[in-house]
Amino acid sequence: MTLVSHSLRRWRGLFGATALVLVAFQFFMVLAARRLELSGQFQLLEAMLPAFMTQASNMMAASFTGFVLFGYSHPLVQLFLVATAIGLGSEPAAEIDTKFVDLLMSRPLPRATPINRTLLLLILTTIGAMVFMLAATWSSLRLLAPASARQPQPVVVVSLASNLACLVLAWGGITVALAAVSRRRATVAGACGLLAFSMFVLDYVGRFWDAVTPIARLSPFHYFDPFEIMGGQALSTTNVVTLLGIFVAGAVIANIAYARRDL
Repeated sequence: MTLVSHSLRRWRGLFGATALVLVAFQFFMVLAARRLELSGQFQLLEAMLPAFMTQASNMMAASFTGFVLFGYSHPLVQLFLVATAIGLGSEPAAEIDTKFVDLLMSRPLPRATPINRTLLLLILTTIGAMVFMLAATWSSLRLLAPASARQPQPVVVVSLASNLACLVLAWGGITVALAAVSRRRATVAGACGLLAFSMFVLDYVGRFWDAVTPIARLSPFHYFDPFEIMGGQALSTTNVVTLLGIFVAGAVIANIAYARRDL
């Protein structure tokens, strides 16, 4: 817990900026949805849509509810949180790079301590980010939502946040596993950043090109499907188990590799 506290102090600037950006983004989405609702743009768009596409308007951000929920599925939000997880997950490599690991290993600490510290930090910060997003969404809806607007169901908002949290943890687990075998933070961050972007593009292409769909299943982004949840389906247990399984697998690999490597 001393190391967790030290890391929290070390990253406090990033954590504060991340929380501020996420809260501001959620307020902006609700404020923009309010303007469109009051101007009648959503009503006009829904009147133009065929009857079978009315439910799909949530998925296309063509309604007040859909526009608010889009704040949890926006690609920028996904990549921003994944980038934050990559930064945190690369901490074991950074400590080797800066020789801080010499101070750690001069104490009677198990080899698993630095890795498990980072894993715990990833869990705490991911949960914290989701709490900030949910609080910003509900408080902004309470303050800004017009009386005529149909607000999103709490279970839908929580399901989206949960699925997003699992995606972030999955990439954190991948990063920790790579950091456990690397000596340079720049190498870890660069490799994981490139991999995340590649997997994001692969998943995006796989959603529209059937020939790529089987390969797209290798991407963690494939198991974050906000449009199904926004369309009224329950949070997929398969997606949650797969993403958390990636996190656990990364944690196991990181502990084994870090325990056997030469520091």
